[in-house]
Amino acid sequence: MSSSFFQSLVAPLRVPIFRSLWIATVASNIGTLMHGIGAAWLMTSMTSSPLLVGLVPACIFLPTFFAGIWGGVLSDLVERRKLLIVTQTGMMACALAIGICTLLGMMSPALLLSLTFCLGFFSAMNLPAWQSQIQEMVPVDHVAAAVSLNSISFNAARSVAPALGGLLVAAAGPAPVFFINAASFLGTILVLLGWKRPPHKKNPQAVWSSFREGFSFVRHSHSLRAPMIRVTAFAFCGSAVWALLPLLAREELGTGPAGYGVMLTAFGAGSVAIAGLIPGLRRRLQPDRLIAPAIALLSGVFICLGVASHYLVVLGALFVGGMAWVGVLVQFNVAVQLSSPEKIRGRAMAFYLVFFQGSLGLGSAFHGWLAKLAGIPNTFLIAGVFLLLGIPLILVFPLAASSWNDAPNVPATGD
Repeated sequence: MSSSFFQSLVAPLRVPIFRSLWIATVASNIGTLMHGIGAAWLMTSMTSSPLLVGLVPACIFLPTFFAGIWGGVLSDLVERRKLLIVTQTGMMACALAIGICTLLGMMSPALLLSLTFCLGFFSAMNLPAWQSQIQEMVPVDHVAAAVSLNSISFNAARSVAPALGGLLVAAAGPAPVFFINAASFLGTILVLLGWKRPPHKKNPQAVWSSFREGFSFVRHSHSLRAPMIRVTAFAFCGSAVWALLPLLAREELGTGPAGYGVMLTAFGAGSVAIAGLIPGLRRRLQPDRLIAPAIALLSGVFICLGVASHYLVVLGALFVGGMAWVGVLVQFNVAVQLSSPEKIRGRAMAFYLVFFQGSLGLGSAFHGWLAKLAGIPNTFLIAGVFLLLGIPLILVFPLAASSWNDAPNVPATGD
């Protein structure tokens, strides 16, 4: 990574409000990812049903179908800072409730899924405003770097938090990670409360007409339609890793929560490792020339997970899988952001998140159901084969080259 690229990447951190919120976000990401470890392992301790285990990530992602679009509409109509305070407080309350119920021995599979769904609801309302508010904090020429830094904070957390969460669950049970997650939202809320931003000019547009405007724009924009259709196919098949990994760890590999956390850490480490390579690859290749081999690589990883019985082999496969996962999603994410005008960006990102996270949710539930019928290894094999079907979609729905070439200095981002 050149010094000039590094300087442009860290430039947003010179803005005090962005720097404070970014630091708070790192802590919040760590808490959220530790929570995910605790919730998945808690469900495997209450039931061996692959369907119920697969429903845990599904309940995080599926609320995007119901709330994601309206979160995007609101993010374009109201003051985003206030909306974020409400959604962050809601997520904190849900995490706290899960922790209390677990500590008191009141938790059941149905209650865990219900509270996880509530957490997912507030997360779905939060995401569009979170991604859209960056331009209110940093100069326009630093927006791309700010987006990249937010992505780096998540992927860096994903490379350490699962192992920490797994060790804590192994040592003290899942309840402490839920309380840590609840506390992690507090820093973000305090930063948002102290943000002295200019008065918000209220948008007079009605909520329903704002929704229709966003829907019409996405419907008629080929540069947006292509990544949204393709991310749907990719996320549905790729969700197998989130639905089945805790069961693979417990049932097939015989490892505990610490071992499961290390598996997720390997995946996160791969995501971070590829981040430094993507800018150079992007300057040399069009996005679709990167997506095809990345999908093929992830397919190979899934097939490996379906047949591997050695823990170290699985860790190596997950590291490669993390690289491929980010290598695909970064192209779709950037294509949407560069194809959306500022006044509608919140709604465009909301529709993208509905397609992406909604497909993750449905896919997680589907793979849990399929694993109950066909077994965990066979489900990974099936998901790996079907991932390859996303490659021909490149010919039918190519990403708009202009969305990429018009902004060659945009740093890589991915979720």
